[in-house]
Amino acid sequence: MNKQYFLATTALEEFWDLDKPIIFLGKWCLRFDRRQHWDLLSGHQLDSYIQGSSGSYAAYRDFDETYERILPHVAKALNIVHGTNHSLRYWRICVGPWLQLYITAIMDRYRHITNALESYPNVTTVTLSEEDFVVPQDTNEFALLISGDMYNLQIFSKIFLFLGKNFPNKSVLQKQTGTHLTPLHLSWRQKVFTLGTNAFRFVVNKLVSEPLVFNNIYLPKTEELRLTLSLFFKVFTTSGMRPEGTFLHLDDVKREELKKVSFGEDDLSRCLSSLLFYDLPKCFVEGYSSMIELANKKYPSSPKLILSANAWWFDEVFKFWAADCAEKGIPLLGMPHGGDISLRSDPPSSKHEKAIVNYYYSWDSCAEEVKGRYAKIIQMPATKLINKKRINASNKKTGILWVTTSAPRYGSFEFPFGAAELFEDYLCWHQRFISHLSQNASNAIVLRPHPVDYGWNVVSRIEESFPSVRLDSPEISFEDSINSHRLYVCDHLSTTYAEALAANKPTILFWSQKNNKLTPHGKKGVQLLSDAGIFFNTPEAAAVAVSTVYDDVESWWNEPKRQNAIRRFMEAYCQVSPNAVNLWTRELQEIALDKRSKTLS
Repeated sequence: MNKQYFLATTALEEFWDLDKPIIFLGKWCLRFDRRQHWDLLSGHQLDSYIQGSSGSYAAYRDFDETYERILPHVAKALNIVHGTNHSLRYWRICVGPWLQLYITAIMDRYRHITNALESYPNVTTVTLSEEDFVVPQDTNEFALLISGDMYNLQIFSKIFLFLGKNFPNKSVLQKQTGTHLTPLHLSWRQKVFTLGTNAFRFVVNKLVSEPLVFNNIYLPKTEELRLTLSLFFKVFTTSGMRPEGTFLHLDDVKREELKKVSFGEDDLSRCLSSLLFYDLPKCFVEGYSSMIELANKKYPSSPKLILSANAWWFDEVFKFWAADCAEKGIPLLGMPHGGDISLRSDPPSSKHEKAIVNYYYSWDSCAEEVKGRYAKIIQMPATKLINKKRINASNKKTGILWVTTSAPRYGSFEFPFGAAELFEDYLCWHQRFISHLSQNASNAIVLRPHPVDYGWNVVSRIEESFPSVRLDSPEISFEDSINSHRLYVCDHLSTTYAEALAANKPTILFWSQKNNKLTPHGKKGVQLLSDAGIFFNTPEAAAVAVSTVYDDVESWWNEPKRQNAIRRFMEAYCQVSPNAVNLWTRELQEIALDKRSKTLS
């Protein structure tokens, strides 16, 4: 094949050469809002090495096995460069979240590139100039960068350099940025309550020795106060922190020392070892001492236990401190951050958390322990669902709240959208759902999109075939929004379904079971909701159900068999209890008094 093609690796059109026949590396190159432009190019999109949901899960298993193989090498290298002797568990807590995301990104991009070069050996492209390469400050910044076009262009450019492909490059000389969430505006009452709560925490935290430390445990503020009172104020609460300022300069000596580590002799392992230690966030190399110093200032030196739902991922200061506490034998406690974890088969987020904590408090009565890992699994009431106000069915309300989701275009570590092709399938379901709604239901739809679109143009796609659709205000909380509408509809597996069912809100659910791999126990739960006429396997069936029940949700939702199915589902998968605070108090007291045997290996 002598004809030279141009390979577009990202959606950044200033890096495309339109004088040659163009090949698109993946669906992420073809932004919906630019389709009139790329439609005219008659380009060819390469097939992904990931074929369907089974291919996505197979790829994830490969990513995970590579992560487990490489983590000990990274831990050893960091111990050497910092003159420390920390355990593998210590570095799993600190650097593990970034390493999982990074290995996924590099392996995925590497395979797309090598497949393209195999199919088109005479291909050319334009890469990003090395002077524009950036090193993220921490895991959070990496997660933001990896969702954008420019940083992915940087990754592709580095892979080409590793492969010895010296393509023409281009400089943009602008700071790379990620995609940030839009903050929710608080009312003056919420602001006053928050200020008062923070002042109370400050006073208590200063007076307590050997406290129980809570960081983002998803309790409503009133219930958190009740729990604090029940534990006799022996609680240190925090919402975490990000260090101010930046670690400006790379330490070339340390980076070169790290680069000496080899992960293996195969091409992919050599690529990872060539790239990884330059891309390692600064907080783990140049900022390591600062992280330790900040952790010692921020947190107590001798806590009784540490409990968090989601600080294990992006709160670097907390992670360094918690890892040090774990080395001292202080128990770490984790819990889910979403109701989807109760149903999914081995989601990466909970798998990581179960690998680092001593106790994992599941919402699910049949949660599985991770073989060869630390955590003891215990079912407890879901803190996020405690004291949920019962909404109940009401025909006096109007409107159908339809909640959609989004995912990074370049693929992600989380399911079910590990590949862009799978999210495209999800977007097609929107059109199928809309086309089967009755006129009455269609007029009642209020769309609540995910706050981060990632360049998919989800709203524009829906508006193209449904121009009259109304949008929910992003300034209204989810709780207030479902309360104000007659019916709630969710087209993906996420936490919101559990929040709605806990509030006894009339709900219709639908998502692809093929693209959402569930545990055997999770399948039984979905079947229970399906038999009750709440969950549907296709968007067409969901649309018909929405159209049928909307006029009289009270009669439909309050049928004894349906209410019984919801009760049984919640008991098994998303436990709620009127006695939840007392149950949590008793459990935490047992841990603090060392009445439970630790399960660390």
